[in-house]
Amino acid sequence: MRHTVLVALGACSFAICASAHADFRADYTVIKGGTGDAALSRIELSGNRMRTDAGNVSMLFDGSSNRMIVLVHDKKKYMDMEKMAETAGAAMSKAQAALANLPPAQRAMIEQQMGKHIPGMGGASVDVSITPTGAKDRVGGHSCDVYATSINGKRSSESCLTSLAAAGISSTDAAAMRKAFEQLKALTEKMSAGMFKSPLGGMPTDRFPVRITNFENGRAGATVELCSLTTSNVPAADFSIPAGYTEQGMGDIGRGH
Repeated sequence: MRHTVLVALGACSFAICASAHADFRADYTVIKGGTGDAALSRIELSGNRMRTDAGNVSMLFDGSSNRMIVLVHDKKKYMDMEKMAETAGAAMSKAQAALANLPPAQRAMIEQQMGKHIPGMGGASVDVSITPTGAKDRVGGHSCDVYATSINGKRSSESCLTSLAAAGISSTDAAAMRKAFEQLKALTEKMSAGMFKSPLGGMPTDRFPVRITNFENGRAGATVELCSLTTSNVPAADFSIPAGYTEQGMGDIGRGH
């Protein structure tokens, strides 16, 4: 589940919020590498609301309330990421206080075991970095620069990013997008404190993805490319938690329900 959430956050890090006066939708299609179960398929923007879809997971962000929700569709569950981060932080503080009273050898052994399941314990923090590779390409008529995303030193994806202007986004909308992007960046950095380095930390704020390739165990997986980009109205329901979905807490992760 942690990897699934990171994929969702990784996808959202390329999505930039639209202005209050325009709706925006970008659709992506798999061009190679199988079905692409964790591949980005859609970005939707309406005012200060944003949605990204990546496989079985959708991420909803509301800039007016700074709320981020992750939907897990096959389980009909949703996670409020700020609440999850607060719960995890409180649990970690309590665990570390208890461990402080144990002999060093016993504490180290328990931390190592906990580190397999809890980010930030026993050296299990997740370090995400996004860096330019220096390579350039052209996708669907867009010139783009290739960036690599790595998690704990292992490449998780490569993205070819074009400028907002080249993507057909007006200067007025681009200014609004950058402002909303900073809101999203600040929120994810707050949520990720002590758990993992925010994937938004090094993301260019004036870029948009036209191609993304996911990597698994060092091998390239599904590659998606931008197939359509429209400014038609986006249904308000797309930014809401679907009916019948129930909230998933920290204690539910890994239980299979």
